[in-house]
Amino acid sequence: MAYTTLPIAGVDLDGVAYTNSNSAGTAIPTIGPLGLQTFANNGLRYVFAQAGAAIGASTATCSVNASTFVATASGGTYLSGASMASGDYGWFSKASV
Repeated sequence: MAYTTLPIAGVDLDGVAYTNSNSAGTAIPTIGPLGLQTFANNGLRYVFAQAGAAIGASTATCSVNASTFVATASGGTYLSGASMASGDYGWFSKASV
């Protein structure tokens, strides 16, 4: 299990992020913003993003858009830490070196 080596609390790098609904019923992640990055004890860099489609756990072909921070399960170099449904929030890892 990876854990962050930077001083941010409450980060689960291997799971889907918790959300709370706002008054309009929209799910808002309890950590953020999108694009937040951290380094972990396993030597990987993680970026917080939203799944743009269903993504399986440890999918090695995820790509993360650098301006919207939406992840897709095609043509990339990121790994998903957990299985995600479209619209879920979570952490995606990439080699940091």
